[in-house]
This record gives sequence, C-alpha cells and structure tokens, in this order.
Amino acid sequence: MSVYKRGTVYWYEFWFRGHRIRESTGLTNKGAAQHAEAIRKAALAEGRAGIAAPKPVVHFGDFVRSEFLPWAEKQYQSHPRTYQRYRESTKPLLASFDKLRLDSVSIALVEKFKLSRSSEVSPATVNRDLAALRLILNLAIRKEYIAKNPVKEVQFLNEGPGQMRIVSHEEQQNYMAAASPLLRDVATLIVETGMRPEEVFTIRRENVHLNLGYLFVPSGKTHFARRNVPLTDATIHVLKQRLAMAGGPFVFPCRGDSDKPLTTVRKAHYKALRAAKIKSLFRLYDFRHTFGSRLAMAGVDLPTLKELMGHSDISTTMRYVHPTPKHKQEAVQKLERYNEEQVFALYEPGLGSPQKSPQ
Repeated sequence: MSVYKRGTVYWYEFWFRGHRIRESTGLTNKGAAQHAEAIRKAALAEGRAGIAAPKPVVHFGDFVRSEFLPWAEKQYQSHPRTYQRYRESTKPLLASFDKLRLDSVSIALVEKFKLSRSSEVSPATVNRDLAALRLILNLAIRKEYIAKNPVKEVQFLNEGPGQMRIVSHEEQQNYMAAASPLLRDVATLIVETGMRPEEVFTIRRENVHLNLGYLFVPSGKTHFARRNVPLTDATIHVLKQRLAMAGGPFVFPCRGDSDKPLTTVRKAHYKALRAAKIKSLFRLYDFRHTFGSRLAMAGVDLPTLKELMGHSDISTTMRYVHPTPKHKQEAVQKLERYNEEQVFALYEPGLGSPQKSPQ
C-alpha cells in the first residue's frame, strides 16, 4: 500500500515519471487519505501540478563508480580500512548488479546474490557485502533515485561465534623474533593494549601522552571505542621510537605519504608466521583476543576489561574470554586442593564445621 500511517496522520508515497512523491495528507482516516492520494495522482496525470522532467535512468554500476565510491572515500577518510572494505565489497556486487537499473534491484535478486555468494565465501563476508549493498541503496534513496531499500527485508546470515585464537607466549616470542621492526611494533601495541589493528595504524601524534602513560583513541567501531588506553613499559618504548621517526601526523605513516596512516601489514604478518614456523596460523587481530583472554585469566574483572577493550556491552567482552587448557587444568587442581582442605578440617579439633564460613 502506498498509504501509510506516521504518528497520528496518514502519508502517501508513489512514483511519477521518475520522481518519488511522498507527502502528508494531514488526515487521520485511512479511507480519506486514500482518496486524497487518488486526487493527487489525477492532478499530476492531468499536468495540473507542474513537475520537472524525469531524471535519466541510473544503472547500478554507474551509480557505484561515479557516486558511491567517491562519496565513501570522502565519508570514511579518517577510517581508510572501512573504505577499503566497502570498495572490496563492490566487486562482487558489480558482478551481479552492474547493468541493472537501480530501481530494478529487488528483494528476490538480493536473496539470489546472498545464496550464490554464500557458496563462495564465509557468512561474515557475505554479510559485509550485504551491508555495503544496503549502504549503496540508502545513498540512492537520499539522492531520490529510488524509494525503498530491498536489503532491509533480507535477513543476514548467522555468523556464529567467529574465529578466535589465543597466541601462546612461546608463539609470541617466535613471531616477534621473526617479524620486521614495523610489524613487531604494531603487534606489540595490540597484544599489550588490546587495541584493534586499525586503531594502532591511525594513532595520531597529538593523541599520545607518554608523560601521563596513556594514548587516546578518538573514535572506532562503536561509541565505546572512544577511550583512553593505558600504556605498558613496552608500548611506551615503542611509541617513543616511532614518534621520533614520524614526519607527519601519524605515528605509523603510510609508506611514501607521511600525511596518510598505515593501512595494512598483511604481507609482513604472513612472512613472519612462515619464518617462525607457526603451523596453526593466526590473524594479527588475534593479538587483541590474546590480550583480553590473558587479562581475564590474570583475574581482571569483566567491567574493567570491557572498558579497556572498548566494547559496548559485557556480552561482547565475554567472547574474548577463553581460558587455555593449562589454565582450566589449574582451576580443577585448585578445586581438588580446596576439597582436600575441607575434608582434612573435619578431623582437625577446634576448627568447627568446614561448611560454615567464619562470621
């Protein structure tokens, strides 16, 4: 139905010669609102309400290349990895929708894309592509090329708990020994502070406060990513050296352009893994997971860990808390010792009942 209720009154929305007409009727009765819509359509058809010439037909591929990508590059200039993610997602989207008119992208076609893409890549990657498509079509709505976004009616895939891996101390030592100086400094900051790789790449000089022992993260994935990050001795040492070498605003500048931040160390990371002969590969991001798990195993409470990692809620923090087999074995041994102490107390005179805590 093109007539719908917003608040207490009815609105209508329809297309006429390439233009979206969306107006309030000011009426609270649905039947009267439908009548008002019919009158408005008749007026347009009879030319009694002047309307501009329709916009030219816009195809998906042309819109993505000439409007969306330039907009996204500007919109996410402070988050280059986000822009790169959207740019990567446009490749499979263009392969499926390139020659289609924007207003021809339907729920059925989006579902077909989801099914086809899920046979090629992981559910997480499919969802990133769908999110990019949703953003593209939302921009098209704002530019009044289309009226509705079909992606809103498509259910994203279940990604599951995701891949999380704790790096052992031995693996960390071997990795750091094999890593290049740049990679070693980046990895040290991640595993010592729990920062996300992109947060490390985009550290600005003015946000580093070595004399006070912290650095400031101004923005990130969520509102809670904005935080002060306490520094360890190892990270202070790294930042002192990097600040002395930095010739621009970023502590880790892009090679060849000191005014832009570093965007990736992927090649150096996999080279270090091979050189360190680490068979069970891990991602650079797993150093952040390792930070969270180590703090939890060291006894740091979850609310504090949540703040240190910049999470929006405790449930997210819980995903980063995975004791190692050794740690779980130690926990069982603690239980055994406790049980033994309680049994022995039964036979020790003057100790009272082991089941009661002293008041």
